[in-house]
Amino acid sequence: MRTLVLILLMTATVGMACSQVPGFNGYLMEEMEEIESGYFSNYPESGEIQKKIENQLVFEEEWKLVHEGMSPIPEVPKINFNTRDVILLMLETKPTGGFGIDNFEIYENDNQIGVRYSEVHPGDGCGTIQALTRPYKIVSIPKTEKDILFQKEETVINDCND
Repeated sequence: MRTLVLILLMTATVGMACSQVPGFNGYLMEEMEEIESGYFSNYPESGEIQKKIENQLVFEEEWKLVHEGMSPIPEVPKINFNTRDVILLMLETKPTGGFGIDNFEIYENDNQIGVRYSEVHPGDGCGTIQALTRPYKIVSIPKTEKDILFQKEETVINDCND
């Protein structure tokens, strides 16, 4: 009987560990919804952008900044900010195409929300558009008062020599 209980406990522990995110004592968030992602933005602030947006007015302002210079600017999605927050992640301006955001995951524990992602770079042999790009991702998550930590993982290099 002891052996059976021990095996059941080990199985339950392994099952929980599989849903945890390495490097963060938390669990993957399954209620994330992508609103939009893209490769071109004229967002006026330089550097990487990492923001939590908590109301419609601020979201509308950020949406206009993300889409600045586009004509027409896409209609602003309506978000129920009573139950949802929005996360905006934008890379710094890149010299060509072929850059992006990959391995995007959101996870949480009792104290924090973690946003983990990798930056994608074009590898040798990749044909790229010769224009400035600025990859971004906008997602909604359940409303939270927890701090949000952004964690950039190792860069992913696309292999275009196949």
